[in-house]
Amino acid sequence: MAILTWLGVPGDERAWTALGFAVKDGSAQIGRVRCELTCDRSWGFDEIHAEVVTLGVPTAVLPATTEAAHHPCGVTHVDHVVYAVRDLDMATNALTAVLGTGPRRRFHPRGPKGPEMAFYRVGEAFIEVVANGAEPALIGLALWSADLDATVTAIRAAGGPIGDPKPAVQGGRIATVWHGHLDWGLAIMGP
Repeated sequence: MAILTWLGVPGDERAWTALGFAVKDGSAQIGRVRCELTCDRSWGFDEIHAEVVTLGVPTAVLPATTEAAHHPCGVTHVDHVVYAVRDLDMATNALTAVLGTGPRRRFHPRGPKGPEMAFYRVGEAFIEVVANGAEPALIGLALWSADLDATVTAIRAAGGPIGDPKPAVQGGRIATVWHGHLDWGLAIMGP
């Protein structure tokens, strides 16, 4: 089973430090995933099992790390990355081949009128696959904090634009960073 080891995320050092992250040499280690600040929304795994071109997202093979970083905002790891696709069946077939394992779950988390999604465990993180009819793309990232209220306070103290915590569809609570800050979806989840 492949493990998510790397993400290419938008934004620059100033934008990420304003969210309370420790950034070094253009990247932030968040749990076991190195997030490199780049224009390319891309991902990397410790291994792949099939041709990656079918994913429609730049994909690399990069070794796993046990490095950890402390972030002033209190975020500890990547909870999930959102992978939007045109067709859920085609995408899950391709992702299953590349990762070497099938989705842990496939259902309608927002009820029968909401979109069907598939969820893959890739190490400490999940990939949330949602069909939106567009070309495949990584459209957002959710991070985890054991104390969401303290994290929101720390992000605001660092100058970051984050909303108040609210109930999350998947349980727990979620606070969303203003989309224009990174021109990408970023949320912090917690209990």
